[in-house]
Amino acid sequence: MDISKTNFKKPGRFASSKRKLAIWLDGKMKLGKYVFPRKNIFLMMSVIFVVLAISLGIVFSGRSHQADAGVAIEKEIQALTNQIGKFMELPQDEQPTLATVTDRAKLKRQEFFAHAQDGDKLLIYAKAKKAILYRPSSGKLIEIANLTSENRLKVSAEESAPDSSNF
Repeated sequence: MDISKTNFKKPGRFASSKRKLAIWLDGKMKLGKYVFPRKNIFLMMSVIFVVLAISLGIVFSGRSHQADAGVAIEKEIQALTNQIGKFMELPQDEQPTLATVTDRAKLKRQEFFAHAQDGDKLLIYAKAKKAILYRPSSGKLIEIANLTSENRLKVSAEESAPDSSNF
């Protein structure tokens, strides 16, 4: 008698559940008066899930970039106040508002911006009623003004415009 070892495959733990899933996917689903294969519905739901996951990822990554932008602006304000603080005494009890001159032609009619150039930084201290125009490229203070109620209204109106960070 010759005994040979035969290789019997034992069904895996999940073999029966995989088979049940395959049988279930082969079935059809009735929605109203229409009949759809379950595979198609499963595929469509998978695609919708993936698209939803990607869109949520984009939304939440955009929020972190906005937070990073806020931190970058605060660092820029800190760097500018440190640089300008070498030349003059700055108000310590408030955080200035920062704006960048991007189109000096629009500002030529205002006396304060007569010598402004594109890229100049404007620091506005509302409580102290001071405005400082600084040119980072040369490291010079271009203009310093005390804000009166009339000037303050002009600057506030320009700040509240949609493009408030750029003059």
